[in-house]
Amino acid sequence: MFRRTALLASALVLGTALFSAAAYAQPIPARTPLGTASVETGQSETGVQLTITVSGAEPQVFDGVGDALVPIRAGGRSAPVIALDIDRDGIDEIFVRTSAQQRGVLIVFRWDASSGSYAPVTFAESTGSPKPYLFVHLSQQVSVSGTMIEANHDSVVSGRKRQRVFRYRWTGEGFEQTTDH
Repeated sequence: MFRRTALLASALVLGTALFSAAAYAQPIPARTPLGTASVETGQSETGVQLTITVSGAEPQVFDGVGDALVPIRAGGRSAPVIALDIDRDGIDEIFVRTSAQQRGVLIVFRWDASSGSYAPVTFAESTGSPKPYLFVHLSQQVSVSGTMIEANHDSVVSGRKRQRVFRYRWTGEGFEQTTDH
C-alpha cells in the first residue's frame, strides 16, 4: 500500500535536467469533480514533497516521493509535474517524475471518487507484482501520448550499448506493460 511517508531514498544526480522541488514551486492546476485542485511541490527532510489541495478538503501531502524533480513530456509540455486527463473523464491524472536511488521514478495519481482524494495508480510489469510507481532510466526520455507511457532505457550488454523502449498502457485503473510497438 502506498504511504504518505518517505517512499524512496536518496539519489545520485546523473547528467539530466533535475529540478529541486523548491526551485520548481509553481502550482499546477488539476481538474477534479470538486473544482480545480492545486498541485505544488516543496522540499522536506525526506526529499520532494507533493501537496494536492482541493477547495474545502484537507490538503493531501505525499512526502519523500524522490530527491529531485525530473521532466516528463506529455500533452505538448515538458515539466516534472503535469496534470493531464488521459482517460477523458474530465478529471486530471497527476504525473510526477522524480529521481531516487540513482534511478528515475514515475508516480501517477488518479482521483478516487470513493475517498474524494487522489491516490497513486499501479504499474504492472511482466515480472513482479504491481507497484504504485515505475522505475525509469534517470537520464532517458519518458513521455505520455494518449493512454500510453513510453520510457526509454539504455544498457550495456557484452560491451554493446542497447537502447529499448518500454511501453505501458492505461487499463482504466493503472498501467500495464505492453509489447505493442
